[in-house]
Formats: sequence, C-alpha cells, structure tokens
Amino acid sequence: MTVHKAQGQSMDPVMVDLSQCRGTEEPYTMISRARSLAGLIIIRPFKASKLRCPPSEEYRLERDRLNKLTQVT
Repeated sequence: MTVHKAQGQSMDPVMVDLSQCRGTEEPYTMISRARSLAGLIIIRPFKASKLRCPPSEEYRLERDRLNKLTQVT
C-alpha cells in the first residue's frame, strides 16, 4: 500500500521501510498508521535525519510575528 493510500487509516501491524522515504512527511505518515508501538515493524535501519525537519520559512515568519506582538502588548 502506498503512503498516500494509507493516510487516514489505522492498521495493525504496520511494516515500514523508512530508508526509501522522501521528505519528512512520508515517515510521519507511515509511522503514525500503527495503532500501537507493538504494531509497528521497521524492516531496516534508517538515518535519524529522515525524522528531523527544520521549521518552514512560513512557520518562522509567523513565530517571529507573534513574538513581536507579545512584546508590544
């Protein structure tokens, strides 16, 4: 089953291959389909960087805007 087809579903067990993921959204979607940690099977090692993602530019801009608002009020 593809990552996109699995969105919105919960399954047990879930077998994932994180080494072939693109971006950071796919690993999150794959892992979060499992109902429990016991139902999650990671079939091969992967780099931890697959799960890390820097904040988007939009997020940073909004965070800065909100911080400025709190300083003014």
